Amino acid sequence: MANNQRTYEWVNGRVHEVGAMNTENPSPQRMGIQTALLVFTLSSVTLIFAVPALLFVLFVIYSVVFG
Repeated sequence: MANNQRTYEWVNGRVHEVGAMNTENPSPQRMGIQTALLVFTLSSVTLIFAVPALLFVLFVIYSVVFG
């Protein structure tokens, strides 16, 4: 099996090799600011709906157990 992946680009009607990526020890990808903001927004919205739902479930359990 090959240990690398080559990248090519089309320039002036010809294919040129741009470079090779080493898949054995690739460099870590950093999260961009837009991705970070999206994750923060989605987690915040999830918490806004999850906390009242959890409180409701706990209230129902408490009501069933203690009558």
